[in-house]
Amino acid sequence: MLSLGLLLSASCLLFLAHVVRSARWALLFPAGFLGQRFNLLLGLAAGYSINSIIPFRIGELVRALIVTWRDGTRFPYVCATVVVERVTDLVVVACILSVTERVQHPPASVFGSAIPLAIISAAAATALAFLIIRSLAVRKILWQAASIFNDKIAIEIADFFWSFAEILTSGSVLRWRYIGSTVAMWILYIASYYVFARAIQLPAVDVVFALLGGPLDSLIQRLPPGSPENSWIMLIFFVGSPILAILLYDKVRRGALANAFEIVRQHGKSGLGLPSSIHTSFKVSDTYELYLAKLFSGGDQLITRLQLPAIQDCIIHKFYVGGSDAVTALVEVEGRLIIRKFAADSAAEKLKVQADWLHAQQFCGLPLVSVSGDRSMPGMFSYDMPLITPANDFYDVIHTSATTQSGALLLRIVEDVATFHKATLKGDADPSLISAYLDTKITQNARSVEKFARRLIGSDAFGINGARYNFAQWQRLYDPDWLYSQIRDRRNSMVHGDLTIENIIVAPDERAGFYIIDPNPDNIFNSPLIDWAKLMQSLHLGYETLNRGLSCALSDGHIKLSSARSDVYRDLHILLENELLARFGEDTLREIYFHEIANYLRLIPYKMRRDPMRGLGFFACANILLARYVNRWEVQYERSAAS
Repeated sequence: MLSLGLLLSASCLLFLAHVVRSARWALLFPAGFLGQRFNLLLGLAAGYSINSIIPFRIGELVRALIVTWRDGTRFPYVCATVVVERVTDLVVVACILSVTERVQHPPASVFGSAIPLAIISAAAATALAFLIIRSLAVRKILWQAASIFNDKIAIEIADFFWSFAEILTSGSVLRWRYIGSTVAMWILYIASYYVFARAIQLPAVDVVFALLGGPLDSLIQRLPPGSPENSWIMLIFFVGSPILAILLYDKVRRGALANAFEIVRQHGKSGLGLPSSIHTSFKVSDTYELYLAKLFSGGDQLITRLQLPAIQDCIIHKFYVGGSDAVTALVEVEGRLIIRKFAADSAAEKLKVQADWLHAQQFCGLPLVSVSGDRSMPGMFSYDMPLITPANDFYDVIHTSATTQSGALLLRIVEDVATFHKATLKGDADPSLISAYLDTKITQNARSVEKFARRLIGSDAFGINGARYNFAQWQRLYDPDWLYSQIRDRRNSMVHGDLTIENIIVAPDERAGFYIIDPNPDNIFNSPLIDWAKLMQSLHLGYETLNRGLSCALSDGHIKLSSARSDVYRDLHILLENELLARFGEDTLREIYFHEIANYLRLIPYKMRRDPMRGLGFFACANILLARYVNRWEVQYERSAAS
């Protein structure tokens, strides 16, 4: 006979279990992510009820949709929290089923493979989460699978997998609030099942199996045999009572009964403090979507190294285009916009050298960006620069203003840098330093680049945009005598080391009208000609254009480059060459072009690692520069070879 008192008690326990579960669910959201936690309770009840009728856990999708719809949160993230919840519950369910089977006499066989399946599933999900965080290969596989859909769906799938991995690997499910909530929740659920079994006079093991024994089955499929009335009561109880109780609670939650649930509600609220999802570190969704696309496709491993330890104190507004092993971004810290530069692994050490140099040279007379703070972490370094407005990089100014204006600024930069070199001269460099510079920066890089290019091209001869070239011309780069003979100016000074157009920021309100960023002062042989060669690197072939949009194709040993420098770059290149010729003479101009070749050889290995075809494009540029150098100064080359 049905006991209405026990049935009501079971309903109350079930409702309390749902309340605790919604509070536990809230712990998986970062602070400020949710609007009303009641939406979790409503979505949970609806999903629970649908799972009782429809198989394959469709209710989990429904509860995520309800929370997304009512709260305006990201659907992939909500889905990820649901899956993490279910993964942790698999472990508990396996324990409950194991205990139930053991205490049943004779032992129950109804659980079949449910126990090992639950354990294996939880272990597999956890392993997948760690692999997503640590393995680009796994992310690429997931990205390829997601790419059968349109771009929007593919990004949402990537968002789901990354959010799932972030939550599960963050250790949040091991926090005492989450564990305590889990224990309390399951005690309430088991108590509800037990009391309900007593109410309808069914063995408790039958009720437990009906609810937990078939994770992908509906409750209807698992109803225990016996009285049809009991089956219908069970169905109505688990489907209808949670929704009715929650709707009733919604009506009175601002009244007297609200206080009864305040402790549980505050438990969920105070627990909000999951280590921030990386999504919360992006100001706009487009920037986050760009991050996800690169994270899963492997398109830019520099950007995707920026995980929570590096950016947890800031919000990223946008990334800046760059050509180094560091990432530069506009970020917001405590409501203030700044420029932050990040680097990881070996590049972090170089970035620290850069920051230290900027600190040390703040009063050198050369207009340099100031460093407002830096931060060291294991395997990572970052430093901050003020956001100066109005300001724009010289590349944009060159292409949006009159050539005469850009030319005048270029000549002013040359004057300031020349003054800086003169003030910091240290005498001639030791010959061993020059030899080390030539071997490290030219010969070693040339061997690596040639090996890479030969593997792609497959022959000694090759073409570049219709012109014929051969690897034989690279033999000069392996001849230490020829290389050393190209160095006539052996002065040593303080140098910026990366004086490209993109590292010059035009700021009309600053004293000099510009300032310089991103030094690279560690060159072994710090010839002042390196700085002039960097300006040549920009203007001679249009490095900034190459870096932003170089397209390279290889067919039958012929390389086709589609990027070309602008007319204004051509005019400024002529202006710069004439200015350097007037200041230093023909032989020094030749040597500047020699250092330009060295600059390209230094950057090609980096380009090769990021994108082989772009690396091949820059290899083609190095061939063009080397051929021009030899053809223009052939007399000097023959004289050096004869000696």
